[in-house]
Amino acid sequence: MKEADKPEEKAEEFMRMAEGETQSLTIVANAPGMVFQYVLGEDAQHTLPFISGQCLNVLGISVETLRANPGLFMDIVLLEDRESLWRSMAQSATDLSTWNWEGRLWIESFHDVKWVSLRASPRREKGIGVIWEGIIINITQSRRRETELKESHERLREVSSHIIAAREHERIRIAQEIHDDLGGNLTAIKIDLDWLGRHLTDEDAVLLAKIHTIDQLVDRTIDSIRRMSRDLRPGIMDFGIVPAIEWEAEEFSKRLGIPCEVVCAQEDIELDQDAAVAVFRIFQEALTNIAKHGRASHVWVRLDADMSAKGWLDLEVRDNGRGIMPADTKKFNSFGIRGMIERAGLLDGKLTVSGAPGEGATVRLSIPLGPGPHDLATSRSNICPS
Repeated sequence: MKEADKPEEKAEEFMRMAEGETQSLTIVANAPGMVFQYVLGEDAQHTLPFISGQCLNVLGISVETLRANPGLFMDIVLLEDRESLWRSMAQSATDLSTWNWEGRLWIESFHDVKWVSLRASPRREKGIGVIWEGIIINITQSRRRETELKESHERLREVSSHIIAAREHERIRIAQEIHDDLGGNLTAIKIDLDWLGRHLTDEDAVLLAKIHTIDQLVDRTIDSIRRMSRDLRPGIMDFGIVPAIEWEAEEFSKRLGIPCEVVCAQEDIELDQDAAVAVFRIFQEALTNIAKHGRASHVWVRLDADMSAKGWLDLEVRDNGRGIMPADTKKFNSFGIRGMIERAGLLDGKLTVSGAPGEGATVRLSIPLGPGPHDLATSRSNICPS
């Protein structure tokens, strides 16, 4: 008798196989979902040779019922999700890739819609067809949490956009009051000073000198008020985003003595008021960062737009200054960069800040111009910091 034919060794081998099968059944019984074997036969028949006991909990159908009628699974898949199920299965059968699918089921016994995730590994056996072994898991709770989180983000976005819009309206109101009230009062003071100066004689040289000093102070104050009013709400904005960008670049050059070249292929770009204000504020903040931290000697600005139905507006602000590190964009107190990113997100656009030490920094903004929910109140975020 051969060694392998000894009765005691056969018994031990049988026990090992039995223990392995028992362990497999235990794993299947304790699996977090419904374990299954699915066969797409060469005759195009669908069968379910194996279904674990979790079938009733996951699908609301008994094991016996589903094995007798595998088509019941497709029947409980929501109509709008069936195509993706068939498509994913066909792709898996064609290239023998993992079958991955997530979708919704109507569970009659629960009177509710459930989200499930299906994952299965395929193999092809000659004379049988494609065989999948996999698992279906109930992911309803995680999907609901995702939905709640998304809704929460949307509410926060709406609040943020409302705050930004309210801030802009408040700036307009303050600028108007400064111009009309303070500006008007200072103009009246200048008129009175002029009247006093004309009614004083040369013998009142001290008073005339004082009046002249006060008149100069009033002039400087009027200039400051005009500058503050322009910063709060530049009147040039009424002429479009291109003239506004060009004007702000010229003002930047005048204040700091740094050349700021603007290149734009279009004479004007059609934008709604909220989008135009947001783009202008982002440009202002980019120049402010250059003035504060850039140590640049030259600034280049490129503004371009694709005016097709699904076009984009692109704004690029580049300098030759000290540059920026990626970590600098993530600092807690980087409110300027954070504000630019937030404004871009509310326009359903993306903003990147890049650069290297000694090589300057570049701010790139892209926002959609095509039809869609791109206004500040309803846009969705797509921020891409670099």
